[in-house]
Amino acid sequence: MEPMTIALAVGAALFGYFAAKKLRSPSNLPPGPPAVPIFGSSLWIQFPMRCWILKTPQLYGQVCTFVLDGRRICVLNSYEAVREAFLTHSSNFSGRQVNIFTTKVLGNSGLLAGDGPKWKQLRRFSLQALRDFGFGKSGSEETIAREAQELIAALESSNGQPTSTSVPFNKAVSNVICSLVFGSRVADEDPSFEEKLSLINKLTQTSAESRHPLLTITMAFQRFLSPELVLSMPFPKKMVGIFNSVFNFCQGQIDAKEAAYNTADEPRDYIEAFLAERHRLTDAPQDAKAHLSNKNLQVSISDLFVAGTDTTANSLRWIALHLALNPDLQERLASYVKDKLGDRPPVMAFIHEAQRYYTLVPTGVPHRTTADAELLGYFIPKDTVVFSNIQAVHSDPTNFPDPETFDPDRFIDSAGKFRPSERIIPFSIGKRSMELFLFAVSLVQAFRIGIPDSESNRLDEIRRYSGGVVHSPGPHELIFQRRDDD
Repeated sequence: MEPMTIALAVGAALFGYFAAKKLRSPSNLPPGPPAVPIFGSSLWIQFPMRCWILKTPQLYGQVCTFVLDGRRICVLNSYEAVREAFLTHSSNFSGRQVNIFTTKVLGNSGLLAGDGPKWKQLRRFSLQALRDFGFGKSGSEETIAREAQELIAALESSNGQPTSTSVPFNKAVSNVICSLVFGSRVADEDPSFEEKLSLINKLTQTSAESRHPLLTITMAFQRFLSPELVLSMPFPKKMVGIFNSVFNFCQGQIDAKEAAYNTADEPRDYIEAFLAERHRLTDAPQDAKAHLSNKNLQVSISDLFVAGTDTTANSLRWIALHLALNPDLQERLASYVKDKLGDRPPVMAFIHEAQRYYTLVPTGVPHRTTADAELLGYFIPKDTVVFSNIQAVHSDPTNFPDPETFDPDRFIDSAGKFRPSERIIPFSIGKRSMELFLFAVSLVQAFRIGIPDSESNRLDEIRRYSGGVVHSPGPHELIFQRRDDD
């Protein structure tokens, strides 16, 4: 036998041994499909993976686990599991997933993919900076109200003809974020910004929908392959291209600010606050200013748009679509808001129910266990990637009776007051609820929203979940008819 053949056989045997050893299930793991060397559990699950995750409550119950791409993955399928993981045992479930994208493309940077002490410093700084610039305060309400009027003008220009909601809604919401991050309405001032919004949308919508077996094998071997080789494969290469285009745009905004901003001046936006903080800590120890790297600023700007634009704009698109399909409910809401900003209980209940019924981030933002943990009596090993099946929580009849029915009144008590449920886990919570409220009220005050027959006939296609991070409605058109034209 040739020496090379012997070497390959021995290498394959050793790899199989160590892979099998790694996959050997510790005792008391949650239930789930089997796992075998190289392929993990991929032979037993369906792709896109996030679509399959939504089916796991019926297959495995409150918690399940499987192995994919050399990683152990855990799915939390109930409110009790989510609460125990992220409230009771938050210190063990607070990590972010680590993979080639987060390390080589994102550089373990930013607000959504960062981890550790540097991330905590960045998060603390960012929350304070956004508060300083009026996020959630009256100044922010004025910005949202202004953008709502701009949105109404844009929709009015359609003259009652069918029009897509994607671009105008994205522009309106992104201008609110632009005011905080850039200090200007970049969405209207930069002709290329629409393209950048499209790229950000692709980041949240793209999934490995046509997953090839070669990708499964390659990802299982990724520890033994160069990152450059893995990232040169078609799907990873596509994602890297999108990320780099977004980061180049962010860097252009940073460069313009650095050229014009005087650190002696009071910061007017997030980028200027970042530059001012970097200047203030010039002589500080490295660990005190590690979060102020240029990469962190690039990725954080991108994160703020992903978290603040794509999610809110798509929530608003679902709301407009639902109103178009339910004219009686639309008229009921219009009667509440006809002559005032809005009767908060019924309008807030409607938005709360829309966030439940149209779960925007069905499988949540993936986390990682930073230590061995116990969850609902099961053992969860360190470095397990954790998904929250938020759609399962929102569809659980023990939480919400008759969950397939859209019923805002479930959040109105006997005294007529709005009673939110802690079991609603939307991606956009808190201050962003105010943003949705103001945009939704403005739309209902200004328009009767309708849907063409051609779109009514393809609702299944519009509502279908593609397996991306964000569940956005598919391309469609609505009709916006001014109420004062009646």
